[in-house]
Amino acid sequence: MRYLIALMFFLSLSNARAEITLTVLDQDNLPVDDAVITVPQQFIGTPNKVAVMDQVNESFVPRVLVVQKGQYVSFPNSDDIRHHVYSFSQPKSFEIKLYKGTAIEPILFDKPGLVVLGCNIHDDMIGYIIVADNALVFKTDENGQVTLPVKKGDKISLWTERTLQGIDVAVPITITGEAEQSITMELLPPPIEMMDHGSMTKGFGKPKWSN
Repeated sequence: MRYLIALMFFLSLSNARAEITLTVLDQDNLPVDDAVITVPQQFIGTPNKVAVMDQVNESFVPRVLVVQKGQYVSFPNSDDIRHHVYSFSQPKSFEIKLYKGTAIEPILFDKPGLVVLGCNIHDDMIGYIIVADNALVFKTDENGQVTLPVKKGDKISLWTERTLQGIDVAVPITITGEAEQSITMELLPPPIEMMDHGSMTKGFGKPKWSN
């Protein structure tokens, strides 16, 4: 009996410590950063910390922000010019009219889902806030990698603004690796910033609003 108990304890400890390094690549074998991975089997509370979606060089920083349902988000404007931030998305429709600086009160995001951000002055400014439903959520780094507390057989979901199926679609994925796993996805071209005869061009165009 004691051996059975010891075995069960060992297995539960192994499961608790299981981790997978997931690498996300596009069809050109290039890393996909800012992909949002949700682990639906594991839940967390709402952080007391106010998240920050800044505006720098006429861009939202970070481009993709992950928060939990019930969390507040601050929208400082670190540019020397004014911005007019808004969203038409169903989880959180709001508007912050022309402003600069940090005097704007944080905004509560109390419904889960995708919130697409724009600027009424600068049409090429696009940002995203993923409001998680109190589930564990992670983002891939510049190498397209993320370490997840999951094990073989677990199911996760992956969101990226580059998904061919649409901006509001999360792709289901089953973990098949033991310690690492690589997945390759057919995606839209990545957002880019390039200098073109002295003018700055951002992104690959403004997406159709999902809500």
